[in-house]
Amino acid sequence: MTAPSDVRFKQRAVIEFLVAENVKPVDIHRRLLAVYGNQTLDVSSVRRWALRVKGSEVGKAIIADQDRSGRPVTVTDEAHKQKVDDLVKGNRRIKQSEIAIALGISKERVQHILCELEYRKICARWVPKMLTEEMKQNRVEICRQLLLRFDSERENFLNIIVTGDESWVHHYDPENKRQSMEFRHKTSPAPKKFKVQASAGKVMLTVFWDSKGVIHTEYLEKGSTINSIRYIETLKRLKKRIKRVRPNLTQLLLHHDNARPHCSRATMTAIESLGFQVIPHPPYSPDLAPCDFFLFPKLKEHLKGTKFNSDEKVKAEVKRWFNAQPKEFYLNGISKLVNRWQKCIALEGSYVEK
Repeated sequence: MTAPSDVRFKQRAVIEFLVAENVKPVDIHRRLLAVYGNQTLDVSSVRRWALRVKGSEVGKAIIADQDRSGRPVTVTDEAHKQKVDDLVKGNRRIKQSEIAIALGISKERVQHILCELEYRKICARWVPKMLTEEMKQNRVEICRQLLLRFDSERENFLNIIVTGDESWVHHYDPENKRQSMEFRHKTSPAPKKFKVQASAGKVMLTVFWDSKGVIHTEYLEKGSTINSIRYIETLKRLKKRIKRVRPNLTQLLLHHDNARPHCSRATMTAIESLGFQVIPHPPYSPDLAPCDFFLFPKLKEHLKGTKFNSDEKVKAEVKRWFNAQPKEFYLNGISKLVNRWQKCIALEGSYVEK
């Protein structure tokens, strides 16, 4: 039965009263709309109830919902919710159809219960490596160490960080689906996007930058590989470049990852002789490297969808993009380190996704 407080019930009573005064259904609907707003019955419902009460004696029309035949909705009770919750916790990849079969209820009810339990199915994210507890603890300890130094030195600490890394830049890297989104009418045919692999033509970019901008860039020659000898030569050129473009940078903290050429014995000896200090960086942690979580993704997003027919044109566009970024861009990238360190500690060493 319909409760007397139900808005629909009240409107039916009004309809009965106005029909007795010979008010037309259209006018009844207009008057109801002025009072009940978006909760008003639609015109067809008003007409249907007007017709129903007109055939009854005044004041005696049945305007409450009557019990109807059919299967009552009882599968969204607490018992069924608990069963669905237990099935999901037992198998996080279970399908809605499997739950429906196991409990003997419809998929629609399963979906309703899952929504009430605030479950949503999401895809797993790729991470660089399955971290062991020891690796996680190492990440937490390094982040705490760096945060302590930041708390004592603040921006002075961030301003002396010079970070760098290497990455491939392709002659053509296809744009992703989100970048290819476009406005269309409902009647317009859906756009199609064909799968295209990144081009074989590519150059290896090495870049070093700080909170003020890019300091040094270079590209690997064809047929060469980055080893300790090559990386040491790069660091020597970086040292000369810093003297020219950052003459006031008397103290320098080098931030790079733990790739073999970066941390070999010969490289560490050369770094010491050049007067660089190295910021500790945990292994397998691109989420804590500004080049990996900030600079390279934004550069490659810009280059996606653009075709270059030579290495020189790729290099020219990379240089143009670096120079076009405001100073706040690079400061923002370095500053994000603090937030990443904090999140890593909060996640007990697990990867920081965003």
